Amino acid sequence: MTHIPLVRSLLVTALLAASAASQASTTHAQFIDPASSLSFDGWNELNRNRTGGALTSDELAAGTGSNVAGSGDAVFTLVSGDHYPAGFGLYGGASTFTFTDTTVDALAGTLVFQGIINNFSGTDFSLTLSYNGGSQSIAGTLAESVLTGGASDYFRNEWDLSSLGVAVTDYTLTFGIGFSQMLAFQIDQVAAVPEPEVHALMLAGLALVAYRARRRFMV
Repeated sequence: MTHIPLVRSLLVTALLAASAASQASTTHAQFIDPASSLSFDGWNELNRNRTGGALTSDELAAGTGSNVAGSGDAVFTLVSGDHYPAGFGLYGGASTFTFTDTTVDALAGTLVFQGIINNFSGTDFSLTLSYNGGSQSIAGTLAESVLTGGASDYFRNEWDLSSLGVAVTDYTLTFGIGFSQMLAFQIDQVAAVPEPEVHALMLAGLALVAYRARRRFMV
């Protein structure tokens, strides 16, 4: 009998881990780290005063890796336009950027993009996904936006990779925008969410394990 609380504790711990809430991100105060994130890439301090060495226009044009601790190997590149690292963030007129990653987790079911993007041009920016070296142009779902009047506007876009019907081994996000300022970006590869019946099977399995453990300890 004395082991029953331990079994219950283990079950509760497992359930809490399975439903862990999103936590604050180290990339930017307004970002979150999605629950079940398998890997992420973060870019912050997109300015000429960046800690650890200034970000330069040449580096941006050549492609700059994510600079937040724990990031993967994705690359952010200025493809065309005149954005440059100013004193507070990337600043300039109409430009096109890409985010590329050739390391995609086989369990990733969703791609989540977050950005602090102050769009002064008054028109929507474009953000599309291509994958596996293809030329697709799939618009993401705008999951959340918080507009602050151009101080630190927040956007979160998502793509359902599990709906594509193929294993995604690499991706490119193409980002086009007009007159604007950008402060930070983060891209997460998030594990696919199990179907409700899978959750039911998991809970049933845990209950069976607990029942058998209880019977064993009572004997």
